[in-house]
Amino acid sequence: MLFSRHPEHSQVGRTRRTVDTAPVDPRRAYPRFAIASLLGNVAFLASWGVVLARPSGWLVVGPILLALFVLLRVGGMWLYARQQPEGSDRIRRAALFTTLLALVGVGLWVATALRGPRISF
Repeated sequence: MLFSRHPEHSQVGRTRRTVDTAPVDPRRAYPRFAIASLLGNVAFLASWGVVLARPSGWLVVGPILLALFVLLRVGGMWLYARQQPEGSDRIRRAALFTTLLALVGVGLWVATALRGPRISF
């Protein structure tokens, strides 16, 4: 119907309604977890650079960078998952997946450190 007989459906004289949204979660307003995740990824990449280049002191710096990676990336993800309200199974699964990927990455790093890089130019 082009013209409605019901005045509640009329758009004449109405102002635009705003959509009620949930209040912004303060944890989402500040990118703490995103920054921790990024710094963890940077530490992981730096640890690979150390293990492949093998500068002096690489046996100390490499594991420290790996520990930073696990602490920032995996620890931050689990902290974020624990702070979410109950019923956030998707976030907990993401934290579990992140943990498994981190374990694989650390395992590959350790294997590379023990065997040595197989790069030949």
